Amino acid sequence: MNTEEKKENILVVDDTPANLQILLRLFRDAGYRVRAVPDGEKALKAVESEVPDIILLDINMPGMDGYEVCRQLKNRDQFRSIPIIFISALSETFDKVKAFESGGVDYITKPIQIEEARARVKTHLALHRYQSQIEEKNQQLNKAMKELKEAQSQLVQTEKMASLGVLTAGVAHELNNPITYIYTSTLGLKSNVDFFISLQEKFNELTTQYNKKNLENFRQYMNDHDYQERLEEFHSLVANIITGAKRTSEIVKSLRLFTRLDEDDKKIIDLHESIDSTLLLLYNKYKDFIEVEKAYANIPPVSCYPAKINQVFMNILSNAIEAIELKDQKRKRELIHVQTGSVKENQNDYASVKIADTGIGIPENILDKIFDPFFTTKEIGKGVGLGLSICKSIVEEHNGKIMVDRKKNGGTCFNILLPLNTD
Repeated sequence: MNTEEKKENILVVDDTPANLQILLRLFRDAGYRVRAVPDGEKALKAVESEVPDIILLDINMPGMDGYEVCRQLKNRDQFRSIPIIFISALSETFDKVKAFESGGVDYITKPIQIEEARARVKTHLALHRYQSQIEEKNQQLNKAMKELKEAQSQLVQTEKMASLGVLTAGVAHELNNPITYIYTSTLGLKSNVDFFISLQEKFNELTTQYNKKNLENFRQYMNDHDYQERLEEFHSLVANIITGAKRTSEIVKSLRLFTRLDEDDKKIIDLHESIDSTLLLLYNKYKDFIEVEKAYANIPPVSCYPAKINQVFMNILSNAIEAIELKDQKRKRELIHVQTGSVKENQNDYASVKIADTGIGIPENILDKIFDPFFTTKEIGKGVGLGLSICKSIVEEHNGKIMVDRKKNGGTCFNILLPLNTD
């Protein structure tokens, strides 16, 4: 870029040639690039051919006056930010209010006071330059914010997929049990159904010609083939099939609720249903050594992004289970306590979800760091420190709060507040 291209560009519009010459010489001597045109029409064309950094615009011109030129420029987005300084003779009628309403930023009077004109132009060029820099920074910030939101969304999805990966084995195991119930019960049921069909055939055969001997033979046939036991087993097998099918249905429903892909739309949901679904998906991880206590209050449904709130519950409950697993000496009865309720803070109503565990707890010196991105106390390869940071971001996205406390007898308690009565 050469020196001429770096100079700031001034457009002077005046129908008096003498004024144009004065202004041309004045600002060229000051180191600016200056163009001059004698009327409003040519001014508009000059701006279209090359956008100036500032315009000095005479008000009283034949044809199109300065007010109209200014209005037309301000009505076009690409020219709206150009600072316009009006020029008017002291002897002319000059409506200052009209000048500013049409889009002018300042004015100078004829005869031109050289130092004043230089100072005003210099000031407004500097302001225009700073404004352009601010707008450029704003665009950069908006771009960065958009990229940050996209990255955050990707991190949430990545964290969710990581959670799903951990859950896969447990869910497969949980589904295997009820499916085994159904499969084995169906085999047994088929055997018993075959027996009852043969029993019906035997009954028809023996009772074609009714007599006491045939009736006794039929009863003996029933006893020899364990009729009463088969009848009781028949009811038991049907009950097993129903239990297995119901359990499978619950697991599939919970998995569907957890992985629902409607992050872009808020829904009215029952928080208890979300918590229960998450606990069901995690059941295989804690069933052998943890008891879950629930103290659910009667709270209204909450407007939220369901998949994201499910992710919060999944991360915190998974952490609670891991904290208990890390204890050197587990108690006979380790607990995760889930309590819900409604609270009011600063005139705002919130649904409260408290999740407390009897795990190893969080050391006092890192308590204020656990929500920081990439902070983790896990071994390398077992966590990148995004789970709780994502939880905090999700809750704050819902205009809620998330807090953590150390329990006196060990363990940790998370308290999640989500606004009620919001769109």
